[in-house]
Amino acid sequence: MNAPERATVRGIPGDSARRRGLKRILLPTAGFALAVGIGFGAVLGAAVPCALWGGLGLLVLSALLFGVYLRRQPALVYGFFKGARGEEMVAGELARLPADWTVFHGVVLPDGTDIDHLAVGPQGVFLIETKYWSGQVSVERGRILANGRPVNRSPVLQVRRAAAALAKATGLSAEHIRGMLCFAGTHFPEGSARADEILVCSHVGLTDTLGGGARTLSDVDVARAVAKIGELTITEGL
Repeated sequence: MNAPERATVRGIPGDSARRRGLKRILLPTAGFALAVGIGFGAVLGAAVPCALWGGLGLLVLSALLFGVYLRRQPALVYGFFKGARGEEMVAGELARLPADWTVFHGVVLPDGTDIDHLAVGPQGVFLIETKYWSGQVSVERGRILANGRPVNRSPVLQVRRAAAALAKATGLSAEHIRGMLCFAGTHFPEGSARADEILVCSHVGLTDTLGGGARTLSDVDVARAVAKIGELTITEGL
């Protein structure tokens, strides 16, 4: 028996998050190496005491700052790579969509907005922001709660802004763009919920959530949306 045909997929999930994580590592390290080189050059080539002490001071300051970096940054860098893993988990679910769907990962709009996933099919254009948080996530009165507490930066607002930016960049009708907030892992036990107009769900059963609604786009509308999104920047890996 032949396996069923699956969605067309473009882009590399998690690529943008991994790039940001690598920048967090490489840029400070390169700056430290440059400062150390300048400091040693000043010490070894010092012709006057002030140059010697200046070089030593630069070396000490660089070591102190890099020590602070090593204490604080690993958790932030880990967060980027954890986020990339979450995007890969969501991508695995999206790859199971049927052949009349097209999935884009890592879409970058002209204004710099970075969209984790776009899934285009008969049920609409779904803009999916992936989160991979620790602890329990829930929705209460339209607000996202982490371990029972409201989060400082609303991901709902992030999705809403990205949907508006996508409509502006592509000319697609805003009513056909559906914002989604998808939590990777098992930290969102509610199945699905709504925070205002944004659908909040777990990555488990994501394909059923997308394909279970009524058809809102014709084949021509789907092809037009795919073509418009295809003109944008799609990440293709490091």
